[in-house]
Amino acid sequence: MAAPWASKRAPKLLRATYLADQEYLLEETRASKLLYFPRPVVWSIVFGGLLYLTWGPRLHLFGTRTYTAALSRLATAVHVTEGDLAKYLGGLFLVLFVVGLLWVAVRYVRWIRVVYAVTSRRVIVQRGIVARDFDEIPVAQVRGVDVRQTVAQRLLGYGTIRVSSEGGARVGNEDWEGIPKPFKFQKWVQDATDAVQGPGAAPAPPAGH
Repeated sequence: MAAPWASKRAPKLLRATYLADQEYLLEETRASKLLYFPRPVVWSIVFGGLLYLTWGPRLHLFGTRTYTAALSRLATAVHVTEGDLAKYLGGLFLVLFVVGLLWVAVRYVRWIRVVYAVTSRRVIVQRGIVARDFDEIPVAQVRGVDVRQTVAQRLLGYGTIRVSSEGGARVGNEDWEGIPKPFKFQKWVQDATDAVQGPGAAPAPPAGH
């Protein structure tokens, strides 16, 4: 029987109707945002800033005087008018800025569509936004949970998890990248596994419940 506090932990990311009777959620997460967004966000900021500086003088925008002087010297060096150079560079920076925004959008869709969860019975990977697919490993088939972290990942608070399993589960023995607080996630999987394989005690509730 599920612990009495279990009903208070309603899933926020995992589809609640996927949980069976007497099955309760231990942990759910998406991959860290730091895995998906830094590069496209920095790209968009850089080329958005260059676009602002290039078109700023034509639109009388603030803070473009120094850049305008540099643009004027560059125009003289390549023997084109300052207006033409600003137009060409502005067009290029606009295209690159739009590419950055599309990159952010694609990364957002990739980030939001995958949820990792541990319940009292299963380790689950939910994929999709509207239509959703579910892959699972019964905790009784889990044989180990490995965590890998580089120094940079440790500083950023995420890592890669591999859940080793028997029984041919499709999501077993594959790397799950960018899991936030991976050792906490590892502990929940191990606690659920121990509860099923041990004398029958349910995993302890999360702190604060």
